[in-house]
Amino acid sequence: MKWLAIVALLAGCAEEEGKFPVVVNVVSDDGAPLADLPVIVGKTPAGKTGPDGKLKMRVLGKEGSRVAISVATPKGYRAVSTANAVILRRLADIEGAPGGSGHTLSIEHVVKFAPLQRQYAVLIRTDQPNVTVETFGTRQAVTNDKGVAMFLYDGTPGDELQVKLVTEGRADLRPQNPTQSFLLAARSEAYLVKEHFTVAKKAAKKRPTHVGPKRL
Repeated sequence: MKWLAIVALLAGCAEEEGKFPVVVNVVSDDGAPLADLPVIVGKTPAGKTGPDGKLKMRVLGKEGSRVAISVATPKGYRAVSTANAVILRRLADIEGAPGGSGHTLSIEHVVKFAPLQRQYAVLIRTDQPNVTVETFGTRQAVTNDKGVAMFLYDGTPGDELQVKLVTEGRADLRPQNPTQSFLLAARSEAYLVKEHFTVAKKAAKKRPTHVGPKRL
């Protein structure tokens, strides 16, 4: 009977609700903190993330229970992480603590978002000055006197980027209007467009042939 009473007491303690320290850490996929985002625990608003992208709180629940946590998706981003809940556990830092007991650790819940668009750098190297650089009909840059140009492009990862070197007005250049394509990477990157032009030689003008009576 004594053992049954102890078991019943322990079971009753395990069912008691308590407050668990939880830290919601919201970042972009490159690790930058995302501030001022509303956090909901279960169905209850819990607050907003701070400048460091974190919201510290205490969640009421039972040991081992699963609590849903959701974060509002910021404009211009998409959700990357799939975890949408935490398991309430008592975590203690016992390393170096006297007597083998340490302070309670917070449960960390990390939420990641990726931007819908990223910025890409495009460098152009040619051997011709004053060549206009276009993307999908939009002028982006003009090569300098060394045949070099650079521009930044905002695009969606996975889309195709076409870079065209416009040669209208330069019929002597070969090739005419060369175009290179790139598949935009998941992260911001730099792309190089390298083109060597040849200049066609102008045909020498022929002297006009004299037509008329010949002198005998």
